[in-house]
Amino acid sequence: MKKHFLTGLVLTMLASAALAAETDLLGPNVHVYAPTDDPAQIAKEINDIATRMRPGQFSDERHAILFMPGDYTPVGTIDVGYYTHVAGLGQSPYAVKISNILTPTAFAPSKNVLCNFWRTAENLMVVKKDRKPLYWAVSQAAPIRRVVSERRVMYDMGGMASGGFTADCIFLEAAGSNTQQQWYTRNSYVAKGSDGINPGGWNFAYQGVTFGPKANLKNNSDNWSVPRKNMGWGNVSREELTPVIREKPYLYVNAKGEFKVFKPALRRDCKGPSYSESQSTEGESFDLVRDFFIAKEGATARQLNAALEAGKHLFFTPGIYELDEPLVIRNSSTIVMGIGLATLIPAKGNTEAAIVVGDDVDDVTICSLMFDARYDSKWLLRTGTLERGPRLACPSDPMLLADLFFRVGGVVESKTNVDVMAEINTNRAICDHFWLWRADHGKGVSWTQNTCRNGLVVNGNGVTSYGLCNEHTQEYQTLWNGEWGRCFFYQSETPYDMQRQEDYMSHDGTVKGYASYKVGDHVKEHYASMMGIYDVFTKTGGAEIVGENSIEVPQRTGVHIHHACNFGISRHGGGFNYVINGQVPSSHFKKGRWYILDYGEDLPEEEGE
Repeated sequence: MKKHFLTGLVLTMLASAALAAETDLLGPNVHVYAPTDDPAQIAKEINDIATRMRPGQFSDERHAILFMPGDYTPVGTIDVGYYTHVAGLGQSPYAVKISNILTPTAFAPSKNVLCNFWRTAENLMVVKKDRKPLYWAVSQAAPIRRVVSERRVMYDMGGMASGGFTADCIFLEAAGSNTQQQWYTRNSYVAKGSDGINPGGWNFAYQGVTFGPKANLKNNSDNWSVPRKNMGWGNVSREELTPVIREKPYLYVNAKGEFKVFKPALRRDCKGPSYSESQSTEGESFDLVRDFFIAKEGATARQLNAALEAGKHLFFTPGIYELDEPLVIRNSSTIVMGIGLATLIPAKGNTEAAIVVGDDVDDVTICSLMFDARYDSKWLLRTGTLERGPRLACPSDPMLLADLFFRVGGVVESKTNVDVMAEINTNRAICDHFWLWRADHGKGVSWTQNTCRNGLVVNGNGVTSYGLCNEHTQEYQTLWNGEWGRCFFYQSETPYDMQRQEDYMSHDGTVKGYASYKVGDHVKEHYASMMGIYDVFTKTGGAEIVGENSIEVPQRTGVHIHHACNFGISRHGGGFNYVINGQVPSSHFKKGRWYILDYGEDLPEEEGE
């Protein structure tokens, strides 16, 4: 592919002779475009990538498509396929203008986007030149962040969908979906709400979102207590404020043409996006060349750890990285980030994890990475050590873990086991969009082939999670042992594929199934909100599989659950007996959507549809 230099902005990083091609800096899987490039050639190259990636659900090919500040509307619609990251390189999203975005369906010509995973768009503006919507029609692990859109934003193509995540966006029209099961939008502005679109699915959620003066707020406000038709469709939850957040860092180019990484500032009790057309996001910049070790495919764990020990940050370019030892973060304020769905794998013989964060390490950022299991390991990511217990110190600058996607199974035929995909032992960590997935399809997938006990275990105190998706693990999918935890939006499906009830029993074999969301019996204070948990006992060989509760929490006044629902998809008569702690008979008794408005200090309000 032809590489480009700027004429209008003038790329001067260490003088132009030092950059014979961007390949030298960012590697061959990063495609950088300038506004002076031929729009037809840009379109051809991007379309060629999209065509290759359309069927590549389990491909090892990775791509980042980056646009220098400028107007790219003549390029036309940009397709964002599997393992493709499209981003603008302006410090503001308004600095890069494109015509439109489309996420091609995985199995054309179907409009089903249930498997539209592993792609992302960020930091650009979509300009309205016709009436077509921006179709960000995806399911899990496909965030849209820092996007300004003059077009209506649609999260589906008309078929089934199971998404999704929006953060720090400005949508100047309406945004929503007619077919999405669930969607979470955080700290964004939506001028027209979901006007003209179905208000919600089983569990549409807004947090810290502002709406325009003409938006019909009835479509974007709590409505779970209102009887719904069509199997409980059109349900909306809203949390007014986001208690603590730091937006994900992003790559940009300054006025001198130097690549920088911008780390947004921490915000508390906030509402709306972190920027406007006239005001930039607050935060600090780091020089990509001076402050980071830029990893390309072939980089070894020894090289990466040496860079970390020397005080460098890590920047992973698109690719597959097999690590024969964990990457160990011991320095506070370290940034480890990727672009283009860069994927970290504990190599054969590395039975620990891909990344381990030490104790007493504050203000670490780990973001925009995939963690893939192709061999056996205890974890994929671990922060802190359980042996010491969660430390008592409360860091003023909390850890941020953002856009992290974990996978066990689907890629290799060989047997693979991970005990726990992600274990958080660090106090006050912020988890901003996880998808933890024990594969239900692909290679090497069965109850005894791709095994995983828990998706997420939280032992740290004061941990806050936003947009948590956790699916198909074989015991408690989320096990929350830390005090003062908060979880805003939870999406989960049970495992598909146990063949006997005896293989899926909790509490020392005395209770049928495992709760998807389990808060430790000793926990005194916990809050969770906007929760959708679905039973999908569909590949059981005809066996009827039952889960007693979808959620288990201690029955004490400091533990509160707001808006939790089940939906039954199981075959062969299976399902959940109850939503929470034996309260509200659920999908095993009758298919449909069953929910609790509030569970905790007062008696639960029992509702169902």
